[in-house]
Amino acid sequence: MFNNIIYIIIVLVLFQFNYPVEGLFRSPIISIFVIFLLWLNFTIYCRYRFSRLLGFIRGNSNSSGQSNVSSAYQSVVTKLSILSILIFALCVYLLNLKYWLLKIPGFITFSILPSAVAILIFFTFLATIWYYGYPAYCAFFKYPLKKRWVYVVSNIKLNLPILFPWAILTVCYDLITLLAWPSLKKAFENEIGQFIFFTVFLILLVIFLPPFIKYWWGCSSLPQTEKKESIVNFLQKSGFKYRDVLRWPILEGRMMTAGVMGLLPKFRYILVTDSLLNILSEEELNAVMAHEIAHIKYKHILFYILFLLGYMAISIGLFDVFFYVMATHPWLFGLLSSQKELQTSIFYSLFSLPIILSVILYFRYIMGFFMRNFERQADLYSAKLIGKPEPTIMSLEKIAQVSGQSRHHPSWHHFSIAERVEFLWKSLQDPQLIKRHSRRLALFLVIFFILITSLGYTLNFGPLKSYLEHIFLTHILNRQLIESPENIEIYKGLAYIYQKKENLSKAKWAYENILRLNPDDGLALNNLAWILATAQDTTLLDYQKALILAKRAVGIERSPTFLDTLAEAYYVNGLQDKALQTIKEALENASKNRKYLVSQLEKFKKGHEGILEFDKRRIPDSDK
Repeated sequence: MFNNIIYIIIVLVLFQFNYPVEGLFRSPIISIFVIFLLWLNFTIYCRYRFSRLLGFIRGNSNSSGQSNVSSAYQSVVTKLSILSILIFALCVYLLNLKYWLLKIPGFITFSILPSAVAILIFFTFLATIWYYGYPAYCAFFKYPLKKRWVYVVSNIKLNLPILFPWAILTVCYDLITLLAWPSLKKAFENEIGQFIFFTVFLILLVIFLPPFIKYWWGCSSLPQTEKKESIVNFLQKSGFKYRDVLRWPILEGRMMTAGVMGLLPKFRYILVTDSLLNILSEEELNAVMAHEIAHIKYKHILFYILFLLGYMAISIGLFDVFFYVMATHPWLFGLLSSQKELQTSIFYSLFSLPIILSVILYFRYIMGFFMRNFERQADLYSAKLIGKPEPTIMSLEKIAQVSGQSRHHPSWHHFSIAERVEFLWKSLQDPQLIKRHSRRLALFLVIFFILITSLGYTLNFGPLKSYLEHIFLTHILNRQLIESPENIEIYKGLAYIYQKKENLSKAKWAYENILRLNPDDGLALNNLAWILATAQDTTLLDYQKALILAKRAVGIERSPTFLDTLAEAYYVNGLQDKALQTIKEALENASKNRKYLVSQLEKFKKGHEGILEFDKRRIPDSDK
């Protein structure tokens, strides 16, 4: 299930960042037929891979080879899942699935519709893996499901809740976009507004979604037995607050696991499968319950929300950075700026690659590191609450033995059972290990959230994004300038960017070209005058020309901004009285930036007083 979370995120990224064009075939019927052929070949390959796996399982039927069988099965499922993502990418980028879906009435208005169809296609590939993997699953699992269709449907029901938050969020966003007031729509177009909406919505979902998931999985209150009574008594003794202990019938209850969901006690449920109840003793079940209590005690669910928000915070700016970096490459920029839709589609397909890599890096490795250590923290707390590690250890060993799971095969979200057991034995020899692990984990969390907050701020509000954006826009404008060298608007765009980047020599060149094309452009006259009067690079200074240009600008528009430039030009040319007179006029007419204009007035006054003092000193000297 955890692997499928990453797979689904990747599939959504591939689909959302696709630029819809016709693709290889100009007929939707041909595209659908080719997708069907791809799926048909995929089914043949799945059957072949699992047939080979069955032969391997029969050759390793003894207990010593059981762990190898489990690892081999997981390896085949993982490889086929990755292959299904690649085939899905072909459907999207070569056959242009999105283009044809958007032709269906209503699919442009409601973005959930094309995305839902895309997810349905991907789940068809996953269901194919589960269908052909069923015989291999039965061969090594001691308590397999009796019917193949039950195995497939159970896997679908288990994994679909991954999509619930995304689906509900998308539907709400579609409705808000369609029905909301313009001011609310504008708020959602803002990056901060999107982040706030996503944060509030995610918290509400985590609080109120568990009852719906309980219904979706077909969970019911655990029947009254001695083991349930033991669980309830243990939870009550531990002071743990919850709504109910549920029977988790997923995969007909044969999946050996337990879980907890819900932030608030009113919507919090403990889930236990039948197979886990059957193989564990009351003490071992209590150890499992203590493990689940730890997830709530240490706020692990809340941290998972923060991890999602962390990626949301950095992804908004990170995607822009990826885009600008790629767009500044000459070949990639050629694809993006091409008038041919296919080349633009190729650019966006390449653009999705660094995004997918960021998803894998963040969730698989960074978040995976914390997930493994959260599980270890829960194991240690279980041993502490029970008073000894043996029940927790025995529960892990039994699960591995009965399920056929390898003791030595870790996952990205859990340490291997062998590693977990070894660490629990260490905690028996060193009781301080529990505190040290929690302190170490807390330190890593603090460092991580400081880094992610800093990175989020840098990518979204820092100078890096603005710098890359200016480089990107400069590339576009320079390319357009080659095609249209007499277009004054291109020079205006370049002048704005160069001046904002403080590349004043190029800004001067751009303004001169604007004035060549339109000698009466007031803004160009004013800005060029300012550069010639104030540039730190002395090679750019030309005080006399600055004064001429500033006078022409004020002649066109007597605004406070233009008057300020004229006052500065008077000042640098030594005409202090005129500088004072002009800045006072600017200040009288100004409704904005008055503080700056006052500072200019004070500067000119000091210059004027300095000249008067100098003149007073010169009078006696001339008399001598």
